Amino acid sequence: MSPIFCCVPMSVSCACLLSALIVATGPVLAADCSVDVFPTLPDVQIVSVTAEAAPVPHCKVEGVIGTETNFELLLPDDWNGKFVMGGGGGFVGSVVNAATDFVDALGNGWATVGTDTGHQGHSLDASWAYNNLERLVSFGHQAVHRTAVVSKPLIEAHYGQEISRSIFFGCSRGGGQAMMEAQRHPEDFDGIVAMAPAFNWTHELGARWIVRAQAMYPDPKQISKPVIGPDALSLIGNAIMAECDAIDGLADGILNDPRECSFDVAKLACSEQSPNECLSPEQVAAAKAIHDTFEIDGQTLHGTPIGAELPGSPLGWNLWATGGYTLDKGLEYHEGADSGEFRAPAVPNGSWAFATGILSYFIYNDPNWSYAGYDFSDFGPSAGRVAPTLNANDPDLSEFRARGGKLIIDNGWMDGSMSAYGTLDYYERVLALDATASEDVRLFLRPGVTHCNGGPGPDGTDYLIAMDAWLETGVAPDVLPAPFRGKDGERIICAHPGVVTYDGSGDPNKKESFSCRAPN
Repeated sequence: MSPIFCCVPMSVSCACLLSALIVATGPVLAADCSVDVFPTLPDVQIVSVTAEAAPVPHCKVEGVIGTETNFELLLPDDWNGKFVMGGGGGFVGSVVNAATDFVDALGNGWATVGTDTGHQGHSLDASWAYNNLERLVSFGHQAVHRTAVVSKPLIEAHYGQEISRSIFFGCSRGGGQAMMEAQRHPEDFDGIVAMAPAFNWTHELGARWIVRAQAMYPDPKQISKPVIGPDALSLIGNAIMAECDAIDGLADGILNDPRECSFDVAKLACSEQSPNECLSPEQVAAAKAIHDTFEIDGQTLHGTPIGAELPGSPLGWNLWATGGYTLDKGLEYHEGADSGEFRAPAVPNGSWAFATGILSYFIYNDPNWSYAGYDFSDFGPSAGRVAPTLNANDPDLSEFRARGGKLIIDNGWMDGSMSAYGTLDYYERVLALDATASEDVRLFLRPGVTHCNGGPGPDGTDYLIAMDAWLETGVAPDVLPAPFRGKDGERIICAHPGVVTYDGSGDPNKKESFSCRAPN
């Protein structure tokens, strides 16, 4: 039987049809950057093909899949034979490519692609989903899958040879996209990197962050001044560091393992003995809404690890939990999440924006929905209608692993948005389902690193290089180099359950001064 007849007609997810198309096209020189050399694919429109000189010579292909899924494919003249797709950030809304924003994939010879996931808008604005199930499905999983499937024959047509290796690389929303690919479309990529993954949209980003919003901004119409202002945030953050920082043997503003310190913010509550430099009952409750773990709709929702407060820094609670709306001042919350000409919505912090957007437009489909007086009584069935489309929390990775797939999951211990405890819980559920999954799945928890990167810790680990080496050698990474971005020095990060450990006397800017040990 001819390969073309083994497929459902006009299905862009049909690998055998695309294989037939690429065979019919024949080999093409990499230098030929024109629309004529690319095959005609079902439900795909090539909008433009241009030869670009910067940052390295490459061919840029812009196109649309289906109704409105835009993509941008970059094909370097000096190709290494490999393909990496980069994930998006936030609610996406413009073409974002983490493989060019976080690592220099194009400069290192990778063919690479990004997508807007099927809608246009500011990356903190979810109003595009109102009354539009197609966009919601595209955002949830379909756009990334279709873009991956479409990109491969375009790459092979341009270079006249097959792709030797395919990797997905994403952080935040892109990390959730990465996990969705491993779970729902295990045939798309050989290796997947999921950094700071936003993978439980209905419950973690939605319900849990609404609890945070209710505590920090009880009146959703007053979002300029949070319950925990700068002074209270400094009190909390400084008290935690005073008690916990030196536990790991190094007083450097970094907690190598926050689980080793049991700090209770209630000890900072005001009393007759401490009428000043203390927290009101409302401030204690707001802090606990961030730190504590609790249940909603039968799901355990994890708090933010202590040490992520970072008072005085734009990367800690000020960005994700406290903040305060200032007129016409947008949030720069995610590297590469460029919203272009789209106006930023009026939001006080990142988690407020996502939580209210998710419940208003994903779950209740009501632009006038408000968390004022909201008690979650109907949350379960309402969220259940969209959870399978949005959430990537299935621990069964057997199909991906059976194909030889490898997965790296990452989270910064100082991430004030995607809780490292939630990511750790997912990884432990993967191992509980199949203990042998540790052969193909690795988790790294990075000390001192905030969301995706940034913070006082060493955040320069190149996971694309690490994944490529794993696929090339078959040797799973237990320890990876962790340079400081923007300054000299390097430490290490350890695959879970290893904990980064200082030797007690060595230079803290040299990786030789650190090793991995079992957790206490």
